[in-house]
Amino acid sequence: MSIKLTDIQKRRLSILKPQFEKAIFSKDLKTAKIVLNDIQSTLNLNNHSTLLAQYRNWFFELALDTDQYALAESGFISVRRSVSKNTRIHLEASALLAICYLRFSNVEKAKPLIKEVLNNNHVIKTERTRRLFNKNIIQRFDEEVALYSLKDKYNIKSDYTLETLENEVSLLVGTKTEDELFKLLGNNVPETTKSLLFEVDSFAKNQLPSAERILLTSPQDAIKDEETGKTVFKSFKRTIYNSICDQNSAVYKMWNDKVVGSVVNSKYIIGAVAAALSSISIGFHALIVTAAALVIRFGLDVYCEHYKPAGIMETRKK
Repeated sequence: MSIKLTDIQKRRLSILKPQFEKAIFSKDLKTAKIVLNDIQSTLNLNNHSTLLAQYRNWFFELALDTDQYALAESGFISVRRSVSKNTRIHLEASALLAICYLRFSNVEKAKPLIKEVLNNNHVIKTERTRRLFNKNIIQRFDEEVALYSLKDKYNIKSDYTLETLENEVSLLVGTKTEDELFKLLGNNVPETTKSLLFEVDSFAKNQLPSAERILLTSPQDAIKDEETGKTVFKSFKRTIYNSICDQNSAVYKMWNDKVVGSVVNSKYIIGAVAAALSSISIGFHALIVTAAALVIRFGLDVYCEHYKPAGIMETRKK
């Protein structure tokens, strides 16, 4: 049983919380861990385990996003054990643990958690809010499957230089509409990825009541080229965003300040997209070319506004 925080503890947390949030948003796992230890020491004095679990969920989500999968897995399991099943924190930890397993490409281990998350009607009691959460979390599951099923399978051929990629991108930007680019991106996705996407999407949507399920894109439509392309492009945002949307990055400054011409800007964007995807072992040139063409067609201002990735814990603040 927890008791009220003292004024001293409140002041302490008012200092620690912004430090923790800054470390989270800058993806500084080391600093976040140091601050979390201080927060834990403060909250443990009054047995504020539920509030502490919120901070721990946020920290382990950062571990997940920085590829510290063992830490993330053990952390989410621990959080789930520490709080009631009928809490938002347990729901979030369960969803994040499912995502962790999807990143392991362990769909079977993720399924019971996906089922638990989508069958929990006790946490989010408002029907409209629950439906929105279900729609967004299924989309996130789909994105994770799409992204991590593409890893380690395709590499850029040695004769595909940046100039070659640039020529291909320029051709697409000049000849294809946005919808056509999404369709082309989906067409370049291998059938193994579409098969996994169908499996997870259909499993997740089958957990929903029929009245809610019919409002969503069917699993059959979700693996059509254009829809698959949109899912894959959204899945790339968690990797690409920091490379080109950080206002301190050279790419963003060049585009926003119009220091150089659009051709040079495009070359930097293509290079940044290729490097970002290659950093997670996705090097299939057709996907890189089409993704870069979409970013350029949108323009960085629009892309960075509409494709900013949000963590599950961040959505709590909205």
